[in-house]
This record gives sequence, C-alpha cells and structure tokens, in this order.
Amino acid sequence: MSSEDNEYKGGTVAFCGGTDWQMIGRSAGGKKSDKDKQADEERAAKFPNLTSPHTLKALQTIRIRFVAAGSAACHCVIGDLEGKCYTWGRNEKGQLGQRDMQTRGTPTLVKDLAGIDVISGAGGRHHTAIVTACGESWTWGSNLQGQCGTGSLKSQPKSEELLLEPKKTKEVADCTDVACGAEFTMWLCDGRVFSAGLPQYGQLGHGTDHEYNAKDSSVKIMYQPQPTPEVIQGLTHTTIRKIACGHNHTLALDDKGAAFTWGNGGYGRLGHQVQQDEHKPRQISVFDRAPVDKNSTAACGSTSSFCSGIGGALYGWGKLKASGDNTMYPKPAPGIEGWTILSMACGSQTFATASQYQKETSIITWGQASNGELGYGDKGKKSSANPDKCPVLDNVPTRQVACGVGFSMFLVDPEHEAVKKLPDFEAPEDAPDESSNGAAEPAAKGKGKGRGGGATKKAAEGPASKKRKTEEKPASRGRGRPKK
Repeated sequence: MSSEDNEYKGGTVAFCGGTDWQMIGRSAGGKKSDKDKQADEERAAKFPNLTSPHTLKALQTIRIRFVAAGSAACHCVIGDLEGKCYTWGRNEKGQLGQRDMQTRGTPTLVKDLAGIDVISGAGGRHHTAIVTACGESWTWGSNLQGQCGTGSLKSQPKSEELLLEPKKTKEVADCTDVACGAEFTMWLCDGRVFSAGLPQYGQLGHGTDHEYNAKDSSVKIMYQPQPTPEVIQGLTHTTIRKIACGHNHTLALDDKGAAFTWGNGGYGRLGHQVQQDEHKPRQISVFDRAPVDKNSTAACGSTSSFCSGIGGALYGWGKLKASGDNTMYPKPAPGIEGWTILSMACGSQTFATASQYQKETSIITWGQASNGELGYGDKGKKSSANPDKCPVLDNVPTRQVACGVGFSMFLVDPEHEAVKKLPDFEAPEDAPDESSNGAAEPAAKGKGKGRGGGATKKAAEGPASKKRKTEEKPASRGRGRPKK
C-alpha cells in the first residue's frame, strides 16, 4: 500500500440501484394474472429500486477502504480499514463466501477471512476474488470453469463445483490487484498478469481458446477450462500497473504509456479497428500517439472499454450506447471533455466516474440503466445516452466508484454535509432464495465437464466474431455534456 493509502481515514458507501437481488437483470416474462401482478407490486415495495444514492444503515459505524463489483456481478464486495471483508447481493452459487447460498440484502462479514487484511476485490458473474496486504488471493463461488484459480476442477456433467467459503488461489504471489470477467479471473502480481478460468474467445491471453469437439459422432464445441493461474507471456516484456475486465475481454495498462487488450473483439471493444477476437495481448496503436500515464484509470463494461490518458481525459471504445455506431478504436468520450477522471467503473451497460473539474468533484453517470443505478432520483432520467451529474453527490469528495448489474456504489467522504443528509437504507429481513434450496445446483444443460469440464459455445456470450456484424444497429447520434 502507498503512503496515501496508509493516511486514508476511510469512507462510507453511497448506494443506488436495485435491492431485489433475486430478480435484478432477470425478466419474469409471460402473461400474468391479477394475483401475480399484485405479488410483483408487493415485492417491488419490499425491495425498492433506490434511484438516488442512499447510505447503508449496516455500515454506519464502519469506515470503508474499497468498494468492488464487476460488469457481470450482481453482488457487492467491500473492505474496511481493519482489513475485514463484507459481501451482499445474489448468492445462488455461493459468491458471497458465507458457507451457504442464501441471498443477502445487508452487508455481511465474511467470517472465514478473519485475521486476513483484505485490500481489494472483484466480482464475476458467480464468483468473487480478493487480494490481501501480504499479496495473497482468495476466491469463492462457482468454479465451473476453473475461474477461482484453485488448481483443481471438480465439476461434473451434472454437478457444478461451488466453493461456499474462501479458498487460497494457487500460483499467485505478490498480488496487488484482481479483476473478474464473467467466468474468468485476472491477477496483477508485481507487474505481471496471471489468468484462470474459461478460455473462450482467447480471453485468458495465452494464444488459444482451447476449443475442442466433445463428441465423435456430431459437433459439440467446448472450451477446456484452466483452473490453475498462469502468467500471460505476451506481457512479460513490460510492467503492467492496471487491469480491468469486461464480460469476455481484458484491458491492461503498463508503466510506459501503452495499453493492451485481448479476448472477445465484438463491437470493437478491443480498440483495434476490427471485430476480431485476440487470443493474446495486442497493443492498441492509438495510444502510441496519445499515451496513458501512471495516473490513468481503466474500466470495462460487457462490450466496452475505457481508460484515461495524459491529463485525465477519458477515452472510450466498443458499444458505448444502446443504439448507434460502434466505436472501433479509442476516441475521447463525448460529453465529459475537460474533466479529469479520478475513478471509473462499468456495469453491464452503465458507466460511472468520479471526475474533477478545477476544484469541483462530481459523480458522472450514463448508460442503459434498469434499476435506478445512475442515481438521478425519482424525477430524473431512468437512462442517459450522454454523461450527466448525479445531483445529490455533486461536489462530494469521492475516492472510488464500483458498478455491477443494476447497481452502483460510491465511496464518499462520510463527513461531508451532503453525505450526512443522504437517506439511510436498511434491507428487509432476508427471505429464502426462490432459486435455491440450499443445495448445490446442477450445471446448466450444455455446460458439462466434457474433457475436464468446459462451456458450450453459447455459454459465455453468443455468436462468434464472423456473425457479429448482424448485431449492429443503425446509427443514432447525439451529444451533450455535464455542466461544469
């Protein structure tokens, strides 16, 4: 940790978005009876969408060091100044590390990490990873694709290996940060990057997607999981200082001003001007002329990538809006010009920054939201194609932002007057999950082990690169920017 980290006195969490963790990101679908509609209304009243940031009553006396989630995560991970780790949210695969599969709406201490000083973390779709002050990493949740990096894989065709309590990651030491894709994990260890999990799209960065046909008499494409973290050789010539993961791709920044991407190339999210998967790290040529610096931030959404350049200006590429052209290489992000990016995070299709203009710090959010996670309030916009301020946190000192599926978290100064005026939220008593009976769920059809475990071609994201052009929609342009 830096001297700045040692001097940090801790913050509190301002949270906005969905609180119905069992239903966030899921569609009930189908025609409903009046009784079903009434039940939905009662559920929505019990588990409201917080359209404006709230503080969390359970954390009133706790000073927070970091907040974390991930573009595919529907659960939250935070750590306090004492090194304790807390989790809450969806838990059907044990991703909360609480030795059960009970969804929790209240931040809950991960007791099995007692005595371990947790300094950072990240969440995948069904797994979680943390880093400790001594450079170790611990993981838990689904290990179906080896994404927990335990060195072994026990999933079978009709059963999924679930780690309901933290397990120490193998082959990882001197770790300083971690990032999670949907079904894979990246560890930053003394300037080197290690990866484990599902290799589809080449997202592990080792030069292959480990594709094979699981049947002799027909075609069943699978991808051989990698349960043991391995160093990405394509980055050993330089020192990496920042990593970020989307659902199926990774962005890495080094200490020489270069940026590298690999994995799924759909929508131009890799920034190489083509929709082509990259099986090993490839340097983004745009930053040869406009390099990143030591203070640059990095963030990835499901189909997008961002990083800040020299001076804090934000660049974005990929599918940046629900409609319109894809941005095939890094360009200055419209609507946020002139702001210095202090911290950034992406949900699946939403984006949040802590940004500074002169002496003013603002939370700026945008994207296709579904649960009020942009924080604009009950009378504000539900979604926004262009960056805009989160009004109740305007000019509030913010250390970090984190986003997941249907929610956003902001690590703010607890002594600021605006923060003291935020409403408190106390989650209702946790009800048993409707999706789990407390026993390990069978693996989904088509996600069986095959040869050592694997995922079908449709398991991670969708069509292969050669089909992606049909997913693009007609262009629709718009401009706007948050007022300074």
